[in-house]
Amino acid sequence: MTAATDTSRHESVGGRDGDSVRTIPVRNPINVESLSSWIVCQSTMQSIIFGSAGSGSKNDHDGKWLQERMQVKHNCFVDYSDIIWGSLGRATTYVVPSGFGQSNPTYLLIISDLPNRIDAPLKVVLRRKPNKIAHPSSHALHREYRVLTSLKKYNKMLAEERELSDFDKSVPIPHPYAYCTDKSVIGAEFYLMEFVQGRIFVDPRMVSMGSKEERTEAFKDAIRVMANIHNVPWRLIGLEKHGGRTSENDKTNPTYVERQLKRLLQISSKQSQLMKDGDEQVEKSIRQIAGALSKHACNTPNPFGLLHGDYKIDNLIFHPTKPKVIAVLDWELSTLGDAFCDLANLSMMYFMPDIEHGWGVAGLGDVPLEATGILTRTQLISNYCDCFHKSCQGNEVSAMPTIPTSAVDYNEAMAWAGFYLSFLFFKNCVIVQGVAQRASIGVASSAVAKKVGGLLPEMVRLTTSILKQYPPPDINRQSNL
Repeated sequence: MTAATDTSRHESVGGRDGDSVRTIPVRNPINVESLSSWIVCQSTMQSIIFGSAGSGSKNDHDGKWLQERMQVKHNCFVDYSDIIWGSLGRATTYVVPSGFGQSNPTYLLIISDLPNRIDAPLKVVLRRKPNKIAHPSSHALHREYRVLTSLKKYNKMLAEERELSDFDKSVPIPHPYAYCTDKSVIGAEFYLMEFVQGRIFVDPRMVSMGSKEERTEAFKDAIRVMANIHNVPWRLIGLEKHGGRTSENDKTNPTYVERQLKRLLQISSKQSQLMKDGDEQVEKSIRQIAGALSKHACNTPNPFGLLHGDYKIDNLIFHPTKPKVIAVLDWELSTLGDAFCDLANLSMMYFMPDIEHGWGVAGLGDVPLEATGILTRTQLISNYCDCFHKSCQGNEVSAMPTIPTSAVDYNEAMAWAGFYLSFLFFKNCVIVQGVAQRASIGVASSAVAKKVGGLLPEMVRLTTSILKQYPPPDINRQSNL
């Protein structure tokens, strides 16, 4: 990830804000010599490294010059001082699995003794695809880089237009620098981006936040940024093909959730076929959940816009001292679709147990919220609706007719909240089923995959329970699939 982590409760090998997970050694060698030669040829990196002298200085400094000044350190939730790579990056690194899936290896490049940076070294983040990819569509770094580039353009447009209200409509991101499709450079596609200094909270309790008032403001700012994402004029900044087919306001097309359900059910069916010694009752329950969701998916509100795809507290960087989001991370699942899916993704934490008693992914299900300053789920949804309306108004860029989203209504959002939560938990059930399937045939890392796969029955039970406890409105409209 792209931030220095909150080390207040780190164990000896790493962790983030109360997260005491054990790191797993893996080997992802990086040829620093090859990487250095590639970097000095990129115009964007030349201006960053050499300052105003630009490409003229590059002629005097080759890849070897840069290699001598560059350290490569792994940057996945660990103490940087514990992991210093050799000149060819052949040391063992440490990776903490991100959520239920597989993380993209992420590294911190520290470049010292630069002529235009006397006081401090230059820090750059490198994100690469893993050496082994389970599915061609996974680890879509090109998608992540594209949306970061477009959002950088959007933020610049906002600044030039000068906002007409006090509501900040920007989407804070780490600035992307350069993308490499040549796998021969370090063994996989990768890109470089800005290092953002701040705090990442794996635990949504934000235990190291100064006060409950600051915690409230931090949650509110996270909601503001999410609403801003959903109101980005995606056509205006070149994202009209981001995520492929769109439904927008055409009621004759399947909704975003309909299409997602169809695809997830196909994936689940295939995984069930490949699963060795699978639990038939769990697989039956997954099909039943999909069937129940499919009956209502065509009636969803479907407020259409840019989605982050995995919006949650631990994908945000907060200011080092202020309760303000300064960067949103992990955009590889970003697409165009139903904004309420992001809202539900953030709301999942209210139904998941805390880090000490849970699934390895921290939740708020066992936490009494009254004295913490953390918003309740109802307050979160209410704040989102307020921010959404403010984000639509008072700005020349955001007010353009290219905005595809329709107004969101609090009563409608609450009425459908349980359905969207069930859908997001179902999606994660399919992801976990995939991990369990790969572990059953010896493809995935045995220790981690078996532990994650073992969560599947519990997740299926929770998904079924939420759908029963918070059923969707009874609207009679036929599916378009």
